[in-house]
Amino acid sequence: MRKRGAGNKQGNGHRTLRIVLLSAVLLTLTLIFLVSTLGGRKFGTVHKLVLELTGPAQSALSSVTEYVKYLQKDYIALVEVREENRRLWRELQECRETANRNREALAVNTRLRKLLAFRESANLPMQAARIIGKDPSLWFRTVIVDRGSNDGIVKGLPVVNGDGIVGQVYTVSPNYSKILLAISPSSAIDVLLQKSRVRGILKGTGTLSYKLEYVLKTVDVQEGDHVVTAGYGGFFPTGMPVGVVSKVIRKRRGMFLEIEVAPSVDFLTLEDLLIIEQQSGAPR
Repeated sequence: MRKRGAGNKQGNGHRTLRIVLLSAVLLTLTLIFLVSTLGGRKFGTVHKLVLELTGPAQSALSSVTEYVKYLQKDYIALVEVREENRRLWRELQECRETANRNREALAVNTRLRKLLAFRESANLPMQAARIIGKDPSLWFRTVIVDRGSNDGIVKGLPVVNGDGIVGQVYTVSPNYSKILLAISPSSAIDVLLQKSRVRGILKGTGTLSYKLEYVLKTVDVQEGDHVVTAGYGGFFPTGMPVGVVSKVIRKRRGMFLEIEVAPSVDFLTLEDLLIIEQQSGAPR
Protein backbone atom coordinates (compact mmCIF):
# COMPACT_ATOMS: atom_id res chain seq x y z
CA MET A 1 0.00 0.00 0.00
CA ARG A 2 2.83 2.38 0.85
CA LYS A 3 4.59 1.68 -2.42
CA ARG A 4 1.40 2.32 -4.38
CA GLY A 5 0.86 5.60 -2.51
CA ALA A 6 4.40 6.75 -3.21
CA GLY A 7 3.89 5.96 -6.88
CA ASN A 8 0.68 8.00 -6.94
CA LYS A 9 2.49 10.99 -5.38
CA GLN A 10 5.30 10.80 -7.94
CA GLY A 11 2.77 10.60 -10.78
CA ASN A 12 0.92 13.62 -9.40
CA GLY A 13 4.24 15.57 -9.26
CA HIS A 14 5.01 14.83 -12.90
CA ARG A 15 1.49 15.82 -13.88
CA THR A 16 1.80 19.13 -12.04
CA LEU A 17 5.16 19.87 -13.75
CA ARG A 18 3.63 19.17 -17.16
CA ILE A 19 0.76 21.54 -16.39
CA VAL A 20 3.17 24.33 -15.30
CA LEU A 21 5.36 23.93 -18.41
CA LEU A 22 2.30 23.87 -20.69
CA SER A 23 0.95 27.00 -19.01
CA ALA A 24 4.28 28.79 -19.48
CA VAL A 25 4.36 27.87 -23.17
CA LEU A 26 0.77 29.01 -23.66
CA LEU A 27 1.49 32.28 -21.84
CA THR A 28 4.54 32.90 -24.00
CA LEU A 29 2.61 32.19 -27.21
CA THR A 30 -0.19 34.45 -26.00
CA LEU A 31 2.26 37.32 -25.35
CA ILE A 32 3.87 36.85 -28.77
CA PHE A 33 0.43 36.82 -30.39
CA LEU A 34 -0.62 39.96 -28.57
CA VAL A 35 2.57 41.80 -29.49
CA SER A 36 2.28 40.81 -33.15
CA THR A 37 -1.43 41.57 -33.47
CA LEU A 38 -1.41 44.81 -31.52
CA GLY A 39 1.74 46.17 -33.15
CA GLY A 40 -0.21 48.59 -35.38
CA ARG A 41 -2.76 49.58 -32.78
CA LYS A 42 -2.68 51.72 -29.71
CA PHE A 43 -0.82 50.36 -26.77
CA GLY A 44 -2.99 48.42 -24.40
CA THR A 45 -2.22 47.42 -20.88
CA VAL A 46 -0.89 44.02 -21.87
CA HIS A 47 1.17 45.51 -24.71
CA LYS A 48 2.71 48.04 -22.38
CA LEU A 49 3.47 45.34 -19.85
CA VAL A 50 5.18 43.22 -22.49
CA LEU A 51 7.18 46.24 -23.69
CA GLU A 52 8.31 47.03 -20.15
CA LEU A 53 9.40 43.45 -19.67
CA THR A 54 11.28 43.09 -22.97
CA GLY A 55 12.75 46.64 -23.18
CA PRO A 56 15.57 46.25 -20.62
CA ALA A 57 16.56 42.90 -22.15
CA GLN A 58 16.73 44.42 -25.62
CA SER A 59 18.73 47.38 -24.30
CA ALA A 60 21.21 45.07 -22.57
CA LEU A 61 21.50 42.91 -25.68
CA SER A 62 22.15 45.99 -27.83
CA SER A 63 24.85 47.23 -25.42
CA VAL A 64 26.56 43.85 -25.43
CA THR A 65 26.43 43.73 -29.23
CA GLU A 66 28.00 47.20 -29.54
CA TYR A 67 30.70 46.33 -27.00
CA VAL A 68 31.58 43.16 -28.88
CA LYS A 69 31.82 45.13 -32.13
CA TYR A 70 34.06 47.69 -30.41
CA LEU A 71 36.36 44.98 -29.03
CA GLN A 72 36.53 43.28 -32.40
CA LYS A 73 37.40 46.54 -34.11
CA ASP A 74 40.12 47.34 -31.54
CA TYR A 75 41.57 43.83 -31.81
CA ILE A 76 41.78 44.03 -35.58
CA ALA A 77 43.39 47.49 -35.31
CA LEU A 78 45.90 46.16 -32.75
CA VAL A 79 46.84 43.25 -35.02
CA GLU A 80 47.35 45.65 -37.91
CA VAL A 81 49.50 47.94 -35.73
CA ARG A 82 51.65 44.99 -34.65
CA GLU A 83 52.17 43.92 -38.25
CA GLU A 84 53.04 47.49 -39.20
CA ASN A 85 55.54 47.71 -36.33
CA ARG A 86 57.19 44.48 -37.46
CA ARG A 87 57.42 45.76 -41.03
CA LEU A 88 58.84 49.11 -39.93
CA TRP A 89 61.38 47.36 -37.65
CA ARG A 90 62.57 45.20 -40.56
CA GLU A 91 62.89 48.27 -42.76
CA LEU A 92 64.81 50.09 -40.00
CA GLN A 93 67.24 47.17 -39.67
CA GLU A 94 67.76 47.13 -43.44
CA CYS A 95 68.35 50.89 -43.46
CA ARG A 96 70.89 50.58 -40.63
CA GLU A 97 72.75 47.82 -42.47
CA THR A 98 72.76 49.87 -45.67
CA ALA A 99 74.00 52.97 -43.81
CA ASN A 100 76.75 50.92 -42.14
CA ARG A 101 77.88 49.53 -45.51
CA ASN A 102 77.86 53.02 -46.97
CA ARG A 103 79.95 54.38 -44.08
CA GLU A 104 82.41 51.52 -44.44
CA ALA A 105 82.66 52.05 -48.19
CA LEU A 106 83.22 55.78 -47.63
CA ALA A 107 85.94 55.09 -45.04
CA VAL A 108 87.71 52.63 -47.36
CA ASN A 109 87.44 55.06 -50.25
CA THR A 110 88.88 57.90 -48.17
CA ARG A 111 91.74 55.75 -46.90
CA LEU A 112 92.63 54.44 -50.35
CA ARG A 113 92.49 57.93 -51.85
CA LYS A 114 94.89 59.11 -49.16
CA LEU A 115 97.27 56.24 -49.93
CA LEU A 116 97.07 56.99 -53.63
CA ALA A 117 97.78 60.69 -53.08
CA PHE A 118 100.77 59.83 -50.86
CA ARG A 119 102.07 57.38 -53.44
CA GLU A 120 101.82 59.94 -56.23
CA SER A 121 103.43 62.71 -54.18
CA ALA A 122 106.33 60.46 -53.06
CA ASN A 123 107.03 59.42 -56.67
CA LEU A 124 108.60 56.13 -55.52
CA PRO A 125 107.97 52.51 -56.54
CA MET A 126 105.56 51.05 -53.99
CA GLN A 127 103.39 47.99 -53.48
CA ALA A 128 100.09 48.10 -51.68
CA ALA A 129 99.67 45.58 -48.85
CA ARG A 130 96.86 44.77 -46.44
CA ILE A 131 97.27 43.81 -42.80
CA ILE A 132 95.96 40.31 -42.10
CA GLY A 133 97.31 39.78 -38.57
CA LYS A 134 98.88 41.50 -35.57
CA ASP A 135 101.37 40.56 -32.84
CA PRO A 136 100.46 42.39 -29.61
CA SER A 137 103.77 41.66 -27.81
CA LEU A 138 105.46 44.72 -26.31
CA TRP A 139 109.05 44.23 -27.50
CA PHE A 140 108.30 43.07 -31.05
CA ARG A 141 105.29 45.02 -32.13
CA THR A 142 104.60 43.61 -35.58
CA VAL A 143 101.88 43.13 -38.16
CA ILE A 144 101.58 40.57 -40.96
CA VAL A 145 100.76 41.68 -44.51
CA ASP A 146 99.69 39.79 -47.63
CA ARG A 147 102.87 40.43 -49.64
CA GLY A 148 106.02 38.31 -49.67
CA SER A 149 109.14 37.36 -51.59
CA ASN A 150 107.04 36.24 -54.57
CA ASP A 151 106.03 39.91 -54.88
CA GLY A 152 109.65 41.12 -54.67
CA ILE A 153 109.52 42.05 -50.98
CA VAL A 154 112.81 41.77 -49.07
CA LYS A 155 113.85 42.39 -45.48
CA GLY A 156 114.49 46.01 -44.50
CA LEU A 157 112.12 47.71 -46.93
CA PRO A 158 110.37 50.74 -45.43
CA VAL A 159 106.63 50.63 -44.90
CA VAL A 160 104.39 53.71 -44.93
CA ASN A 161 100.77 54.77 -45.21
CA GLY A 162 99.08 58.03 -46.10
CA ASP A 163 100.19 59.66 -42.82
CA GLY A 164 103.87 58.72 -42.74
CA ILE A 165 106.32 56.05 -41.57
CA VAL A 166 104.85 52.79 -40.24
CA GLY A 167 107.95 50.60 -39.91
CA GLN A 168 110.19 48.16 -41.80
CA VAL A 169 109.90 44.68 -43.27
CA TYR A 170 111.27 42.36 -40.59
CA THR A 171 110.88 38.83 -42.01
CA VAL A 172 109.67 37.53 -45.37
CA SER A 173 108.04 34.32 -46.58
CA PRO A 174 106.94 33.56 -50.16
CA ASN A 175 103.46 35.09 -49.74
CA TYR A 176 103.55 37.05 -46.48
CA SER A 177 105.77 39.50 -44.60
CA LYS A 178 106.09 40.61 -40.99
CA ILE A 179 106.40 44.35 -40.46
CA LEU A 180 108.25 45.69 -37.40
CA LEU A 181 106.30 48.79 -36.33
CA ALA A 182 108.22 51.99 -35.67
CA ILE A 183 106.76 52.18 -32.14
CA SER A 184 108.40 48.85 -31.20
CA PRO A 185 111.21 49.24 -28.60
CA SER A 186 113.51 47.33 -30.98
CA SER A 187 112.99 49.91 -33.76
CA ALA A 188 115.41 52.81 -34.41
CA ILE A 189 115.19 55.30 -37.29
CA ASP A 190 117.49 58.17 -38.33
CA VAL A 191 115.42 61.37 -38.32
CA LEU A 192 115.71 65.12 -38.58
CA LEU A 193 114.01 67.96 -36.78
CA GLN A 194 112.50 69.59 -39.85
CA LYS A 195 112.92 73.17 -38.69
CA SER A 196 116.51 73.05 -37.40
CA ARG A 197 117.69 70.09 -39.57
CA VAL A 198 119.32 68.58 -36.48
CA ARG A 199 119.72 64.81 -36.61
CA GLY A 200 118.63 62.33 -33.94
CA ILE A 201 117.63 58.71 -33.47
CA LEU A 202 113.95 57.95 -33.11
CA LYS A 203 113.22 54.94 -30.92
CA GLY A 204 109.96 53.20 -30.15
CA THR A 205 108.68 52.86 -26.62
CA GLY A 206 106.21 50.01 -27.06
CA THR A 207 103.39 52.51 -26.55
CA LEU A 208 101.85 55.02 -28.93
CA SER A 209 104.83 57.40 -28.72
CA TYR A 210 108.51 57.76 -29.65
CA LYS A 211 111.63 59.01 -27.93
CA LEU A 212 113.98 61.23 -29.89
CA GLU A 213 117.55 60.70 -28.62
CA TYR A 214 120.95 62.31 -29.09
CA VAL A 215 119.72 65.86 -29.59
CA LEU A 216 122.01 68.33 -27.76
CA LYS A 217 120.67 70.76 -25.18
CA THR A 218 121.96 73.66 -27.28
CA VAL A 219 119.39 72.89 -30.00
CA ASP A 220 116.21 74.94 -30.02
CA VAL A 221 113.41 72.37 -29.91
CA GLN A 222 109.79 73.33 -29.32
CA GLU A 223 106.57 71.38 -28.92
CA GLY A 224 104.89 71.08 -32.29
CA ASP A 225 108.14 70.80 -34.27
CA HIS A 226 107.88 68.23 -37.05
CA VAL A 227 110.14 65.18 -37.25
CA VAL A 228 110.96 63.62 -40.64
CA THR A 229 113.19 60.83 -41.93
CA ALA A 230 116.85 61.74 -42.47
CA GLY A 231 117.42 59.31 -45.35
CA TYR A 232 120.73 57.97 -43.99
CA GLY A 233 121.50 54.32 -44.75
CA GLY A 234 119.45 54.26 -47.93
CA PHE A 235 116.36 52.64 -46.44
CA PHE A 236 113.93 55.47 -45.70
CA PRO A 237 113.65 58.30 -48.25
CA THR A 238 114.46 61.76 -46.89
CA GLY A 239 111.71 64.01 -45.61
CA MET A 240 108.94 61.51 -44.92
CA PRO A 241 106.76 62.47 -41.92
CA VAL A 242 107.38 60.57 -38.70
CA GLY A 243 105.74 62.61 -35.96
CA VAL A 244 105.47 65.84 -33.98
CA VAL A 245 107.36 66.84 -30.84
CA SER A 246 104.93 66.53 -27.94
CA LYS A 247 107.22 67.13 -24.94
CA VAL A 248 110.72 68.55 -24.30
CA ILE A 249 112.53 67.96 -20.98
CA ARG A 250 115.76 69.81 -20.12
CA LYS A 251 117.54 68.16 -17.21
CA ARG A 252 120.56 69.67 -15.42
CA ARG A 253 122.64 66.59 -15.92
CA GLY A 254 123.59 65.13 -19.25
CA MET A 255 124.30 66.52 -22.71
CA PHE A 256 121.06 65.66 -24.44
CA LEU A 257 117.43 66.67 -24.33
CA GLU A 258 114.67 64.22 -23.49
CA ILE A 259 112.17 64.55 -26.29
CA GLU A 260 108.87 62.75 -26.74
CA VAL A 261 107.35 62.53 -30.21
CA ALA A 262 103.72 61.77 -31.09
CA PRO A 263 103.49 59.56 -34.20
CA SER A 264 101.95 60.99 -37.34
CA VAL A 265 100.47 57.51 -37.98
CA ASP A 266 97.51 56.19 -36.00
CA PHE A 267 98.81 52.71 -35.15
CA LEU A 268 95.46 51.67 -33.69
CA THR A 269 93.65 51.87 -37.05
CA LEU A 270 96.20 50.44 -39.47
CA GLU A 271 94.67 48.49 -42.35
CA ASP A 272 96.26 49.27 -45.73
CA LEU A 273 99.98 49.96 -46.15
CA LEU A 274 102.50 50.79 -48.85
CA ILE A 275 105.85 49.00 -49.06
CA ILE A 276 108.53 51.11 -50.74
CA GLU A 277 110.34 48.82 -53.16
CA GLN A 278 114.13 48.51 -53.41
CA GLN A 279 115.61 51.27 -55.49
CA SER A 280 118.59 50.68 -57.73
CA GLY A 281 121.86 51.35 -55.90
CA ALA A 282 120.28 51.03 -52.44
CA PRO A 283 121.98 48.66 -50.00
CA ARG A 284 120.46 45.25 -49.35
